[in-house]
Amino acid sequence: MLRDISEIGLACSAPHAIAEMTLVGLDFSLPGATERHHVKGAVVRCEPVKPLVGSKKRWDIAVYFTEITPITRAALKHYVAKGKRAP
Repeated sequence: MLRDISEIGLACSAPHAIAEMTLVGLDFSLPGATERHHVKGAVVRCEPVKPLVGSKKRWDIAVYFTEITPITRAALKHYVAKGKRAP
């Protein structure tokens, strides 16, 4: 489950640990868009999250993008900027 995304990486939670420095490939679409993006990255953090009562164990994972196209970087920059605007 995605928690945060930027032009350089993302943070998410997952049901399984992924070893730090593992290379991963991710495909995603940004909200309100139909274009699919593909990035590659390296896991730079993987820490257990204290589970809520009755829930299963989860892991907090951060991925630093190592391969990202200029189009995807621009789309992320635009998406992040929209979230920072005052209402």
